[in-house]
Amino acid sequence: MSNDPEKLESFVDQVVRGQPLRRAPASLEARVLAQLALQQTPMPWWRSGFTHWPLAARVTFLLASYGFVRLAIAGVMSVVSFVGSREVAGTAISWVHFGATALSETASMCSLLVHAIPPSWLYGMAVCGFVLYALLFGLGTVAYRTLYVER
Repeated sequence: MSNDPEKLESFVDQVVRGQPLRRAPASLEARVLAQLALQQTPMPWWRSGFTHWPLAARVTFLLASYGFVRLAIAGVMSVVSFVGSREVAGTAISWVHFGATALSETASMCSLLVHAIPPSWLYGMAVCGFVLYALLFGLGTVAYRTLYVER
């Protein structure tokens, strides 16, 4: 045998091709055939991806989602305004009124701080955060491949 990699490759190729084919285990074969049969049966549109839904169903879903979000926001705002009202403040649940006031003051303070920061700084911080997240993800991938993936 020489040290020629091409001759070694052709020799290994001939040996491997000369091996008899092996059958898959019965349990694996049954599962694969069952999955193939399941994929061939047509699924109803609501079980497939959103992009495969009929246009009317997609539009209805988006409108309903928008309505539910608006309803949830209106409900939260009405609860906050009710809790912040003077009628509630005089009752036994004044701690709820205090919490609502503190939350409102905190939100207004955060709003003032955000409006005081120049937009270019905010964009820069967002880009920096994205880069740091990507770096963390990359380092995690390298660590995983180094420690756990066998070669």
